[in-house]
This record gives sequence, C-alpha cells and structure tokens, in this order.
Amino acid sequence: MDHFVTMDRLPVGLEFPPTLKDRIWFDAAKRRLVFRGFMSKAEFDRLNRLSDDWGYRRPLEDLFRLCTPEEEERPRGLRRMYASLASLWLA
Repeated sequence: MDHFVTMDRLPVGLEFPPTLKDRIWFDAAKRRLVFRGFMSKAEFDRLNRLSDDWGYRRPLEDLFRLCTPEEEERPRGLRRMYASLASLWLA
C-alpha cells in the first residue's frame, strides 16, 4: 500500500538511498512524498538524517505516522476483567 503526504518540494540535492529508492519517492507534479508499505523506525531515522530542512522533516514525520500501524490499547485493571467476562458471556 502506498502512503503519501503533500509537500512543496524536496530540499536541493536530497537523494534517497539506493536501498530505499523503490519504496520512497517525490512526485513533483502532484507535490507528494510517497512511501510504499510499512516504514520502520530505522528507515525513518535514515531518511530523517538526509536533511535538516523542516520543510522535508515535518512531512516525513507525518508520513512515518501513516506508514506505522496503530496498536489498539489493551484494557487494564477492571476494564480488562470486564472485557474478559464479556467475551465469556458472549461465547
């Protein structure tokens, strides 16, 4: 799945690492920074170090959030007990 964020331009001289070129690109016509699939924290850190330009870093952070699956909050305490009882009752 491709994820994208809008971005005006890439910083001058920025080139994506060869190992990630098939997963991240900038579509200048649509003004989109696109990433294919899940982005690991290590990949984000590597991409983030490519430029100090906040016009690149902020959209990259937004893109990282889109490319990272959200974990559901697990019930704790009484909510956990109620959830367990409800699942037994519904079974």
